[in-house]
Amino acid sequence: MRMIRENKGRWQRMLRSFGVFPWLLCAVIASGCSPNSDTAAPRKVRVSFNPLLGWGPFLIAQAEGFFRDEGLEVELVQAMEVEETLVALITGNIDVRPGALHAAFFSAVAKGAPVRIVAGSGVLAPGGCTYFGIVLRPGLDTAGTPRIRRLRTSLDGSTRYVVSRMIATRGISLDSIETTRLEDAMIPMSLRNGSLDAGAVTEPNLTRVAQAGTLWLSAQDVLPGYQWSVLAFSERLWMKERDTGRRFLRAWHRAVAQFREGKTDRNVAILAEGTRETPEHVRAACWPTFTVDSRVDWRSIDEFQQWAKSQGFMEQTVSPEQVLDTTLVAETAPPPDAPAAR
Repeated sequence: MRMIRENKGRWQRMLRSFGVFPWLLCAVIASGCSPNSDTAAPRKVRVSFNPLLGWGPFLIAQAEGFFRDEGLEVELVQAMEVEETLVALITGNIDVRPGALHAAFFSAVAKGAPVRIVAGSGVLAPGGCTYFGIVLRPGLDTAGTPRIRRLRTSLDGSTRYVVSRMIATRGISLDSIETTRLEDAMIPMSLRNGSLDAGAVTEPNLTRVAQAGTLWLSAQDVLPGYQWSVLAFSERLWMKERDTGRRFLRAWHRAVAQFREGKTDRNVAILAEGTRETPEHVRAACWPTFTVDSRVDWRSIDEFQQWAKSQGFMEQTVSPEQVLDTTLVAETAPPPDAPAAR
């Protein structure tokens, strides 16, 4: 993997032109500046990547040669800030953006950005283990309504929405709390020294952070079945080179099937290497849940964007016709009644 680090000011100026800040990228769309469309090899695919368990199927597909079997050369590109990654997807510097829903994505689509959600990804499994939770600092009351002044969560993404729903069960409004986007590595120390009261964290970091405080609330208990992450394609894969998009999704489905087999020795080894965690830590962590067919759950998406609009993160919502292309996943996914994972 190699990082694609561009001047941050350039990305922000480009986002402004798309209306994400809240203006629009019209100039980018009008110019048709997709660097992959003419110069890149037709089967090379670049994927925004974070070394987290939610990217496990990509690690498996690389390690097991599933992408290679489809004639693809996939590069896992270290993810940047949300806004920078979005611009990279719109301009074709990356082809696939996996990850949480974000208001900026929908705002860009509403203004004409040529990107689409093509598949569902992680869901909050009812009754499952805690993949996403809120950890309180030592000394705070976990049974009642703790006095939380500063909380770490995302600024406009689906994790912020989920957090707002989680703390609402204890009579707390997110509007009454100072929120910050703190690096995962800084959370344990911040909880211990009291500069942070609570942190919303996903695995594999949740297991580590919980050792510095107390796991308080679990996302799957509040929003069971909620689909909080998706796969988004650039214009190249969902429109210009659809066969490449199909090949990518076929490999993805194979990797999801292997991921769903659970904590086999092989899966643990692949994820430990890809996340740079020890096999013991990977085995102890809660793994995210992926559905068999990777279909998109529009109810979850619409639930998020209605909340985002009410919070002022979006000026307008989008329709399924504007933001989804479910034909590729329908053509490549196994049937929803496929045998359960071992």
